[in-house]
Amino acid sequence: MEKRRYLQGYLFVAIAGSLWGIGGFFVTKMSENGASSLMTAFAGHFIAFIPLLLYLLTKKGLEGLKISKKGLISLSEANKKVIGH
Repeated sequence: MEKRRYLQGYLFVAIAGSLWGIGGFFVTKMSENGASSLMTAFAGHFIAFIPLLLYLLTKKGLEGLKISKKGLISLSEANKKVIGH
């Protein structure tokens, strides 16, 4: 069981590296077709969001989408630092 888990880690790293590598191809194609940097960044994050959301929902259901009050406060404080307010 431990060896399988060990090999699974390598598989995930290989998949992540492959996806990262082909990302450049899509960025180039989007740029050639006139997409702005903002649109390119949004598309990449949105496409990544969908499988992450599906994974979260299958593992934890709707409970996985809940954020505690402490988490919201921390997020708000971090946002203020980034924005500068």
